[in-house]
Amino acid sequence: MKKTMVIKRFFAYSEVNNKYFNTHFVNGINIVYGKNTSGKSTLLQSLLYTFGINDESTKLKDVLDEKVIFRIDFDLISDSKENISIVRDDELIIIKRDNIPIKKFI
Repeated sequence: MKKTMVIKRFFAYSEVNNKYFNTHFVNGINIVYGKNTSGKSTLLQSLLYTFGINDESTKLKDVLDEKVIFRIDFDLISDSKENISIVRDDELIIIKRDNIPIKKFI
């Protein structure tokens, strides 16, 4: 069964520095562009880190030193569409799925 993930929103917040980054993705192709050192790679590394894929925190050391909480909202589409949210706070990953109790992983 083929499944498609459509990212809708990415949010990062640092209460320590009262800073945040929030972006919404549109259906279709999204292009991330900018000058060198503008944050393109940091955005991609942060997305992977939020999913728990990239736990090599050295690549995000400067960001993680600010005690950032990450959240990604996406749709998982197969025969039906399911809304899923993942929150990453340091070593804690919280997954919220439609009609399923919240799961926490450490």
